[in-house]
Amino acid sequence: MKKTYKTILILVTLIIILLLYFINSEFIINNFLDYTKLFYTKLFPVSFIFFVFSTLLIEYKILDIIPINISNIYVFILSLISGFPSGAKYTKDLLNKGNITKEIASHIIMYSHFPNPLFILGSVNILLNNKLLCIKLLLSIILSNFIIFLFTKKNNNSNNHIIVYQNNFSKVLNNSIISSLKVILLIYGTSIFYYLISCIITKYIQLNPYIYILISGTFDLTKGIFSTSIINNNLYKALFILFFTSFGSISIHMQIKSILEDTFLYKSFIKGRIIGTILSFIIFIILINIS
Repeated sequence: MKKTYKTILILVTLIIILLLYFINSEFIINNFLDYTKLFYTKLFPVSFIFFVFSTLLIEYKILDIIPINISNIYVFILSLISGFPSGAKYTKDLLNKGNITKEIASHIIMYSHFPNPLFILGSVNILLNNKLLCIKLLLSIILSNFIIFLFTKKNNNSNNHIIVYQNNFSKVLNNSIISSLKVILLIYGTSIFYYLISCIITKYIQLNPYIYILISGTFDLTKGIFSTSIINNNLYKALFILFFTSFGSISIHMQIKSILEDTFLYKSFIKGRIIGTILSFIIFIILINIS
């Protein structure tokens, strides 16, 4: 019965989008193009480079050569630099290659969810016009994940020998590019779908500014963040942005779930986001009261 309701909801949503496209195709197309421009100018360049780079490291068994196990630190640092949903991709790649066990993967996925630092210090900084506040936002999320990292860290003993990868660089590079593009296409497709849904809801329903922001960010993180421009209070803006980036929107969660392809790991991700969001708010409140 639950599955039937879910199917009906999806079908109704798709029909509404299709009808609105025929009624106001210009609105749909303009929003589609706006998001596409944002994605390929801001998100694609950084994500693609890091996805290919990390896949090459994993394919060549670099982690097997290192005398101590740093799989968790590797994912933590790379996902921090490249932003979500890279943590899910790196974790899944390591799991598929046998670098980590499923138990270790369930821990890593809890603390490898970060917004891209360049996005926070660049686009969000322009929105808030307060670099110190942006730094506190970013620091709150990093520290919350680091706390989870400290309390869930376990040794991974799955690698007991060095494996030398035999394929030539050209073949490995091609596979890395194809793998990275598949994930990026998934991110783009999922994001644009939920972005359009949020655009339709907020266009045709009169909402309180705060409800407008909440609904926008619930469906798509990017729209939610930029929609905070309709309010003047920087602290309220920052709190909305902190919630969207720390917990994630529906589009982000769907991306994570699709990449992981594992219900157990996704449950660990949800657990990490609930704990991480609470911690990030506590840390942020402490930081803004320090100075």
